[in-house]
Amino acid sequence: MQRIRIQRELLKTLLQSTQVRLVVFGLGITVLVGTAGYMLIEGWNIIDALYMTVITLTTVGFGEIRPLSESGRIFTIGLILAGVGLITYGLSSAIEYVATGEVARVIKARRQYERLMAMRDHFIVIGYGRVGREVATTFAEANVPFVVIDSNPAAIERATEEGYVCVQGSGTDDEILLEAGIERARGLVACAGNDATNVFAVLTARALNDRLQIIARAIDEQSESKIIRAGANRVISPYVLGGRRMANLAMRPHVVDFLDITSQASGQEQILEEVVIEENSALTNQTIAEVDLRRRTGANILALYLPDGQWISNPSPSMVLMPGTRLILLGNRQQLNETEELARAHTSSSLP
Repeated sequence: MQRIRIQRELLKTLLQSTQVRLVVFGLGITVLVGTAGYMLIEGWNIIDALYMTVITLTTVGFGEIRPLSESGRIFTIGLILAGVGLITYGLSSAIEYVATGEVARVIKARRQYERLMAMRDHFIVIGYGRVGREVATTFAEANVPFVVIDSNPAAIERATEEGYVCVQGSGTDDEILLEAGIERARGLVACAGNDATNVFAVLTARALNDRLQIIARAIDEQSESKIIRAGANRVISPYVLGGRRMANLAMRPHVVDFLDITSQASGQEQILEEVVIEENSALTNQTIAEVDLRRRTGANILALYLPDGQWISNPSPSMVLMPGTRLILLGNRQQLNETEELARAHTSSSLP
């Protein structure tokens, strides 16, 4: 099945070539001219004329179905020359199309488009510089779907080579953002190399999707308030973040190492994650003691982020878990997945 699908893609891609299309069109015109010519010159019916045209163009050598007049022979010579020329040109164009890598490029672009159209609840990364590459790498390691937008062809080529879905263009352009599926997206990360681009990207994205979670980069400290007013939920300054990290490494290196491990690890290692409690889930309106996640899934509740924006660290066992509460958990991937399943809305679910 895979081989058949690849062959179909190859044929479809070849037919998109201008040269191959011209050859197909030229062969069609030649068949019509040949059929009409035999009908007019030799007085044959349409079936005989079409049959003679086809065997002449394909040079299969079946011979004449009827004796030809002198005019018919001259016409046949011209038909053979036209057919051989068109077929030769078509074959050379197809070989050149494959040899130059154009077929592979078109097939890859079509597959990327299909992946993009299938995306839901994904992230859009604007800018594939040093910061954008780190964001993309982190998303890829966590198996989070995302699209990269950049106007630089070299950056798009690098992202494509990494296997990422890309859209070339400006992140401030409505059409580019719509092509990246912003209406279906979960969030956007604006990490272009200058603040003006990030401001306009945030402003445009917010206008297209008012439910979008938007994280933006700010180089200049004075730009943070502008980006927030444009519609960003959070603004990150790489310089401020880097300075704080260096200070924390100097004062409490093992804490920083622990946070790095728990935010990046996978598999059986312990990682930090947040899970939202949905309405009518198995955890809704239950106390932490009643839920007993440590026994049920093995995950540990470190903190709660309540719907009213309040943070509660090391919550009491008597704390009631309301819909919309975000659990900050520590556990391995399997434990976190089981907890996330409990937090989803299931009308028939109940705790034992």
